[in-house]
Amino acid sequence: MKSLGGKDFDVFMGDKMVHINEATVTITDGRTPKIVRGVPKGYIDGPVSAEVSIKVDHENFLLIEAQAQSAGSWKGIEPFDLSFLAEAAAGSKNVEVFGVLPSLEEILNIKAEGGEEDLTTIKGQVVSPDFVKINGVPYLTAEEVRDL
Repeated sequence: MKSLGGKDFDVFMGDKMVHINEATVTITDGRTPKIVRGVPKGYIDGPVSAEVSIKVDHENFLLIEAQAQSAGSWKGIEPFDLSFLAEAAAGSKNVEVFGVLPSLEEILNIKAEGGEEDLTTIKGQVVSPDFVKINGVPYLTAEEVRDL
């Protein structure tokens, strides 16, 4: 049976498909144990955050650059949604990240001797209360995002 791998993912930035060389989605969950006399006794809810990092080749960088040109600057790009969709015999995975505020991180990555493609790294902080869904299940509870 074929396992799910990186080649199985289609990545959509808004409604445009982009080809990525590498991607990560990282969630930081600020829940911490409540300590009573040095012993854990339950937990305390804390802040959450999520960050996306994608590496793209020059051709796909140009798709993102077109958004910057349309916005008038790189910082002018409005937050967008990212979807990572994959299906294989072993199952499917759908990670949706909402309201990604992009920033360029590594804008040039070359080696003088050649042999490797130039890649650009784009990071983004999640700024939407819709946050992240994994296979349609939201990470945050309905109570956390009520009235936001």
